[in-house]
Amino acid sequence: MEEYKNSAINKTESIVNGEKRRENNAENKRNNSRLRSEFNKKRWLVFAVVFLSAGVMILSAMLAVKTFSPAGEYLTGASEQQSFYDLVSYSNGMEVNLSKIIVTKDSEKRQKLLGELRVQSSLGAESLSRLSVKEEDKYYTTKFINQVNDFSKYLCEKLIDGETLSSDDLKTLKDMHSVSRQLAKNLQTLTSEMGFDYNFNSLLKGDESDKIISAFKDLESSASEYPHMIYDGAFADGTEGKVAKYLSSKAEISKEKAQTVFEEYFSGYNLKGVELKGETTGVVIETYNFEAEDDKGVMLSGQISKKGGELVEFTYFEDCNAQTITVAECEEIADAFLDKCGYLGVKAVWTSVGGNIITINYASVENGIICYPDLIKVNVCRERGKVVALEASSYIYNHEKRTFPKQLVTLLEAKEKVSDEISVESSRLAIIPKGESSELLAYEFYGKSGDDVYYIYINAQTGKEVDIFKVIENSEGKLLM
Repeated sequence: MEEYKNSAINKTESIVNGEKRRENNAENKRNNSRLRSEFNKKRWLVFAVVFLSAGVMILSAMLAVKTFSPAGEYLTGASEQQSFYDLVSYSNGMEVNLSKIIVTKDSEKRQKLLGELRVQSSLGAESLSRLSVKEEDKYYTTKFINQVNDFSKYLCEKLIDGETLSSDDLKTLKDMHSVSRQLAKNLQTLTSEMGFDYNFNSLLKGDESDKIISAFKDLESSASEYPHMIYDGAFADGTEGKVAKYLSSKAEISKEKAQTVFEEYFSGYNLKGVELKGETTGVVIETYNFEAEDDKGVMLSGQISKKGGELVEFTYFEDCNAQTITVAECEEIADAFLDKCGYLGVKAVWTSVGGNIITINYASVENGIICYPDLIKVNVCRERGKVVALEASSYIYNHEKRTFPKQLVTLLEAKEKVSDEISVESSRLAIIPKGESSELLAYEFYGKSGDDVYYIYINAQTGKEVDIFKVIENSEGKLLM
């Protein structure tokens, strides 16, 4: 931290004393006024984050001397600039908070830090999604930030329930901190190399020699050096000790059969040269891993489970730069794709509209009850009208024929537990995950308080409130926090 502070002080002094700042002072004031106007729209979000690390002082100083192109170019460049510097800020905050969570032993302090970490990782992922870098060049960085968010939620709930962090929990936190520290360092180095005259509009041209695009390519190519947990899928409630319930009665298939299944799932993608790139073994869900290119040379990679031949996850690294279809049409496309893959009896429970890609969360439905542990995440490109990503490990871990517990609390009794400040608009029964390997039956209430939207969960057996989420909505999509 002292090194960052000294670096920031030296950098700031250099900027203040620089000839360039003296010559462009008048222009800088006008640009800063416009920049502050745009940044103030989201400033309230920043206050939810722990104090930014000293390295951010460098970014603030650089923003003070940045010059922009006029009119439309300025607006486009300013959006890219904000996304980039937001990402750097949240990455710094993640690194700092992860280090604090590891060294403190106070449960309440850890809960507070984990809450802040969830905010930082959510906003960091959002900032990265807005940055005009190809999906394949930021895939593992995005995946890592999302995993930090999932794991921090799991640990926070564990502490709230009165449990302590295990040695495995601390090891995972240390692995995550190691990756986070390297990510923050790489972004700081990139910031310094960009200098004062970097034009953020160049990102939109997709020039491979662009400093930011090149840096993210380097990050992606070094992902193999990250801890193995980055490739294990979302943490959700953790995978240690889990079994893949959905695969328990399914037979193992050959790699030849797996390739045939893979080609059938993606029969509408014009793929050529499907290759088996390896096998994932020694984990709960063992897979055959395939790669292929479409007729335009765009890569698609995916995993087929050795048992049953189920599509576990895939990513189609296709550019998605426009919105030519509606959200409803995206949902229809996702529904049809899941039917084709054999994921039947699932329902869309949450749709997030973020830019040109729609994210739809599906959960299984049994006896009219939504089963949230059986989650499948699907991304649909609004330009191409194709599913471009799927992640079904939670469904494969958890889906089975359930015996539902006896209800001890009526719907009306559960509704009384919801605050009078919230106007309930709908309710239903749902199975929700709780802890590492358990789940419970709860009433889900959807309601509003003023302009704010909430989801409240009341234990159907005890009548106790077990969870509450607020919907955070902006121009880029929705978050549940």
